[in-house]
Amino acid sequence: MKKRSFMKSRKKARVYYALTSKAVCVIAFLAACLGSYALHAAEATAPGKTTPAITDKSALKSDADKSGKKAPAGKSDAAAKKEKPKAEPVTDEKKAEFINETLDYGTQEERAKAIDKIGQIKDPAARGSVVKKLIDLMKNEEDPELLVKAVTVLSELKESGSITLMTDKLDHRSEEVRVACVYGLKSLNGQSAKEKLIGKLKAQSLETTSTYTDALLQTLGEFKALEIVPFIKESLEKNTTNTSVKESMILFLGKTQARDARDVLLKLFRDEDENEMVRAYAVNSLAKLGMQDVAVDIKEVIGTIEALDAKKRKQYYDLHLYSIAALAKLGDRDAIPKLINSLRSNNAQVRLKAISLIKDFKEKRTIDILKYKMKYDQNPKVQAAAKNALIEMGVETTEEKAK
Repeated sequence: MKKRSFMKSRKKARVYYALTSKAVCVIAFLAACLGSYALHAAEATAPGKTTPAITDKSALKSDADKSGKKAPAGKSDAAAKKEKPKAEPVTDEKKAEFINETLDYGTQEERAKAIDKIGQIKDPAARGSVVKKLIDLMKNEEDPELLVKAVTVLSELKESGSITLMTDKLDHRSEEVRVACVYGLKSLNGQSAKEKLIGKLKAQSLETTSTYTDALLQTLGEFKALEIVPFIKESLEKNTTNTSVKESMILFLGKTQARDARDVLLKLFRDEDENEMVRAYAVNSLAKLGMQDVAVDIKEVIGTIEALDAKKRKQYYDLHLYSIAALAKLGDRDAIPKLINSLRSNNAQVRLKAISLIKDFKEKRTIDILKYKMKYDQNPKVQAAAKNALIEMGVETTEEKAK
């Protein structure tokens, strides 16, 4: 009995001890936590100490807040950076220095952009240094795109010092470069290159159309190179000469007023088997020669066309218009009303062609109808063409456009 009582007492003691130990551990843990919290709080308020970083995104502060400055409402840092004050424009000397360095060391794309900026330099001395640098570099440059760019800019700036460069580059392998140089020489009136241009034309194949051939003929026409008229007359007589090349040659003869080309032009004009535009350009050039005796032939062709039925007559609109305009240029005043009548055509292309021809006659009748077309024609291209024609004629076009 005593033994059982002893065992019960011992068991109770063990339970009490276990409970007491757990309580002590809990109390110790709480005390440790409170002590740690107090320590952190003390550190937070101590001089030179900072609080741990806050991870809540809603509580994060910007650099502007930390520095005591507020960032502009609704604007990001990137937007603020973009609002930096604009730099003052650089001087012409600085522009020239930058372009020269880019031409020396830049990529081809950077060099092309630098060439475009040469025109921004107004100071003659500064621009002269850049132009000299460009011409020197282009002498040995082989990149076609860069050469075309350089030649074009030099032409636009009327830099006559580049004529030698353009003449040399007529031998370049790229047709684009050669074409740019030919037009560049035309723009700069590079008469010194005439002999070389003539040689290049004679070396061309005339059996195929070519932008280069056309450029050569245009430029030589501008230079009044009458010495190649025999070559052109011979080429026009050949059946192998390309139609487009023929047209350019005929325009050359009219431009240079090559009077000894009368017979070959008249033959082309009267040839019913010849291309219509070749015939039209031929009569246009005949009129520029100022030979009154061809008026009879022109009237005969006009009569033949007007005798055709309406459907077939449409095939000869251009030849008919050019022939009437040629008569007017030769002094036949009855031809102008017919030319004006073409501006009443329902066909916009006919009206456009008529405008291109009628602008050569500055008189009240033509000016009045061009003003009407500028304001009221239903085709925007015709309106624009009429306005441009009036400007070329030196007529004021500031009137309000009709609504």
